[in-house]
Amino acid sequence: MQQIIKESLIVCIWIGFLALILWGTDRFGLLSSTPYTASSTSLQVDFPAVYQMWKQGDAVFVDARSAANFKRGHIPGAISVPANRVKHGLSILPENKDTLIITYCGNVECPNAYQLLNALLAHDYRNVKMFPQGLKGWQTLGYPLETE
Repeated sequence: MQQIIKESLIVCIWIGFLALILWGTDRFGLLSSTPYTASSTSLQVDFPAVYQMWKQGDAVFVDARSAANFKRGHIPGAISVPANRVKHGLSILPENKDTLIITYCGNVECPNAYQLLNALLAHDYRNVKMFPQGLKGWQTLGYPLETE
């Protein structure tokens, strides 16, 4: 009897784990129904426009990487809101939901900027774009970095 209970508990844990992978938290699982995708080019900003926006102060840059990576180097003036900590980061984002916000992470392969963009849109921010090349693209062109 104890063996059956133990095996049932293990099965339940696996089911819960797989449910998190498939549906995720905050709608970011593999079966997410979030309406915006990485291929939505209207939500992306690229070179040289992204540099001009930064240089002119036209946007708030939000780094979706971990706090530790942010401290090692980020776009100057950016704020850190890791993609998995959006609810905690809302307090440091602009109150005006029409403010242009540009999310970025490490590079093109990093999904965090996409996730953060979707989370901000879900929190009623209306002017959010993503810089897909991320910090690696920024560095490749020799743009400045800031560290803490």
